[in-house]
Amino acid sequence: MRVSDEVRLRARALIASRLGLDFAEHRQADLERGLLRACRSAPVSAPEAYLTWLATLPDESPEWRRLAGHLTVGETYFFRDRATFEALEQHVLPSLIAARRSDGTLRLRLWSGGCATGEEPYSLAILLDRLLPDRADWALTILATDINPTALEAARRACYREWAFRETPSGMRDGYFHRRGAETFELDERIRRMVTFAPLNLAENGYPAVMTNTSAMDLILCRNVLMYFTREAQRETVARLQRALLPGGWLVVSPAEGSAELFRPLAAVNFPGAIFYREGPVPGASLPPLPPREEGRWGEGWARDFAAQPPLFPAPETESPRSMPTDPVPSPPAAQAEEASPDTATLLQRARALADQGHLEEAHHLCEAALAQDRLDPEAHLLLAAICQERAQAPTALEALRRAIYLAPDSAPAHFLLGSLLLQQGDRRRGRRYMETVVRLLSPIPRDEAVPGSDGLTAGRLLETARAYLESR
Repeated sequence: MRVSDEVRLRARALIASRLGLDFAEHRQADLERGLLRACRSAPVSAPEAYLTWLATLPDESPEWRRLAGHLTVGETYFFRDRATFEALEQHVLPSLIAARRSDGTLRLRLWSGGCATGEEPYSLAILLDRLLPDRADWALTILATDINPTALEAARRACYREWAFRETPSGMRDGYFHRRGAETFELDERIRRMVTFAPLNLAENGYPAVMTNTSAMDLILCRNVLMYFTREAQRETVARLQRALLPGGWLVVSPAEGSAELFRPLAAVNFPGAIFYREGPVPGASLPPLPPREEGRWGEGWARDFAAQPPLFPAPETESPRSMPTDPVPSPPAAQAEEASPDTATLLQRARALADQGHLEEAHHLCEAALAQDRLDPEAHLLLAAICQERAQAPTALEALRRAIYLAPDSAPAHFLLGSLLLQQGDRRRGRRYMETVVRLLSPIPRDEAVPGSDGLTAGRLLETARAYLESR
């Protein structure tokens, strides 16, 4: 079956307006292939009729996510783009770790946007496992998101063939994977548990937000994603990603994605073979010396003692970045004392603002202060749960969510957070039950209506995300 020029033009305009994806003239064959694949399993198989039907569906319809999966390329592999991972292992992650140790906050938050089948976030997890001999003492978040539910399910299975290791450093596969059959390797459960997968379309609103765990990030990788977006979608996506960064946080894109102008006011930092962007001013200075590699085993109980091995990516002897910030990541400001006792709503407003900026300890204190005034406020329990989840305090978050649901049984955000937390812990049965409750609660609500306690998310957006969780688990 062929697609007429008229249908291609119509599809191109509709997909750009709904998904933010740009199909220029040289990509018309990609558009046609993806459209025909989507039509084969749709209720309407003819391309023209399929587009007519698609246009009637809301943005949060699962069909839009399915189509996006056919239109985007999910090809990836472990440690893709060696220069990027050299910069991460030798400079960016050690500097973040040293800054956190110096201010006594053992917490790091990383995000892999457009994670496809999981090789990128798992590569980050392996790097952190090597760099943190005391990893058990850290609150680590590695969030991995993608629009394609099929890719997310494959990522959760974490089983890969030999081709996925084509740029993998020697010895890493044997140390972190278990052979399953002649051609399949399964990632060790200890590393799998470090990564949280969630559905998200980066071209749409809904982040950054505490509710979706997409705020206060130290490092965001968004590689080979922006190149598929329209210019408008690129600008809006970069603006959202910038807001999701902590002061001093890093944004990593592929070298071909846009110019420095697109990422302003983020400052470009040049590494050998890679360009990163950093939130905040970057003085023109040489690279500060790396902190010494810490003693101890990398991966207790493993067959190989990785501490006795060199880094995955040995630093070159001569080449170094042309500029690198010498100022440490600033510590969060201490919460200032109030002259008058604010009401509960004001306390929660301030707590939410602090949480969005990554000042989680201060936000936690303000939530506790709000609850001291009103123990029956479900939104205070809900916000406290979201903050505790970001701080890797799962038991406290679960308890706060149960209280929120007891006080407000129809709170879709509370059911959503509890469902996502249970799914992350591997409790599929109960997690799905809470997500099904979210769908039931939100289905009769107008799609564009803001949901109270959800960081401004609309009913349609939260409903879409809950359905995506149900589809991919």
